Amino acid sequence: MFISAGDASGDVHASNLMQELAARVGNVSFIGYGLDGMIGAGLEALENRTAPPGAMWLHNMLYINRFRRRIALARNLFREFPPDLVILVDYGGLNLFLAKEAARAGLPVLYYILPQVWAHGRYRLKKIRKWVTRAAVIYPFEPPLCRSYGVDAEYVGHPLFDRLESRPPRKEKTRHPSCKHGNNLVAILPGSRRQEVKANLPVILDACSMIEKEYGKLRFVAACPETVRDTAAVIIKNHSTVVELNSTRPVELARTAGLCITKSGTVTLEIASQHTPMVILYRINPFLYFIASGMTHTPYAGIVNALAGGMICPEKIMWRSDPHWVYRRARRFLEDEDYHARCSGALESLMERIGSPGATQKTAGIAIELMQSTYNRKHDMEQNGSACV
Repeated sequence: MFISAGDASGDVHASNLMQELAARVGNVSFIGYGLDGMIGAGLEALENRTAPPGAMWLHNMLYINRFRRRIALARNLFREFPPDLVILVDYGGLNLFLAKEAARAGLPVLYYILPQVWAHGRYRLKKIRKWVTRAAVIYPFEPPLCRSYGVDAEYVGHPLFDRLESRPPRKEKTRHPSCKHGNNLVAILPGSRRQEVKANLPVILDACSMIEKEYGKLRFVAACPETVRDTAAVIIKNHSTVVELNSTRPVELARTAGLCITKSGTVTLEIASQHTPMVILYRINPFLYFIASGMTHTPYAGIVNALAGGMICPEKIMWRSDPHWVYRRARRFLEDEDYHARCSGALESLMERIGSPGATQKTAGIAIELMQSTYNRKHDMEQNGSACV
């Protein structure tokens, strides 16, 4: 079986899927592209790493030669030693090209966690229709969109909730009352990539400085992955606001906090799983803002708002720094107990709808079904060949 994932989160989801398949199928081997988690789960890596840390579309352009080499390696593998199934996990920068090569070789392709075509770039669904046999999607609004373009898609749920079930918040990390109005802890979650931290954290710190002047008893705690913690530490050190920086997981910090100020992305689901109100922002440069505004298909940048189909938590994509906007939205949560409670209740209702684990198991079931179809087809061809002889 060929499997490919390209960043840290994809590596986690892919390695969990590999372990589930190994437990259910038994004699199964994996070859492809992945990071440490997948290699630990038994991946025979064609190359050591799939992508540079924090890969985004601009990095994809900078690493085009590396991608070409990896596509060529996969192409040769598909032709000379065709796997029973090709599984692609997230990361459209490389995986869509691999889907194309697999389809050309006549191999079945399962795409787990499609690129966010629902938010931008729906034209890619026309390519996905040609190259992908089945799509296992993680948001409930994705199957109707995919099917409207002829893509066979099944909603499996978000693998984040599998991870939260296996690794719930640790009690020793959540000593304070959770998401209560009047809780004096404000959580800061600026991003998991270096460029995100550099863009978002200064805006958040400026807003926190304004909040601190008005509400002196508040405590500010920031959390981000170890790979970018040094960058965050330098920014915090050079700012006047006193902020603790620690290794607490976002879900644990969200459980402890009364309010979160966060960048957009999957982290908002971790916060929502604890029913903690949040202010969502994402700072990008003016050029990217201009490009994105012409390609977006959703009015919401925050996943929680997109899933709810309405504005639960205030959000803003910024092309220039606007800490006053963050300050005003945070102040309302701090001052208005009813507003805080309504937001927390809306997040709880959303989690009751979409927060169930099981994505890994459902996706493994789809993979096994596709492998069985491949086996049956090969067996029929062999039988027909023997009959002809």
